[in-house]
Amino acid sequence: MNDWNLSIVIIVPADLQDKANRLSCALGHDVLPGNTFSVPLSSDGQDPVTHYGCRTSAKQEFVDILAAAGAGQLPPDFPLEEFGVTAQDIAEVLSAQILDVRDASEMIGHFDSVIAANGLMRVLVDVE
Repeated sequence: MNDWNLSIVIIVPADLQDKANRLSCALGHDVLPGNTFSVPLSSDGQDPVTHYGCRTSAKQEFVDILAAAGAGQLPPDFPLEEFGVTAQDIAEVLSAQILDVRDASEMIGHFDSVIAANGLMRVLVDVE
């Protein structure tokens, strides 16, 4: 049985991208320097980028960790210093993020429906 039964979309303000990427690394879902929040977004699909987003599959345990961290309860062995994040950084990211959790069966189109519901569009990057 597949335990990765959730589809998760997380969007963070552009000014918190680095902190959010380091938090993702600390949670074991990326490696430094982190590239989890890599989809640039804005209200009109043009620069400047105002947000960055990601979509992933996850277990309920991951959602539970995010909920606990949002309430200020970090695991005792959480590697803050190793990833250059502070408890304040975590609180800042979690309080500013847009989080949408659905059943994995709804993964197709999940990201696009969440960004649309929040008045955001992908910013297309010129490839030279």
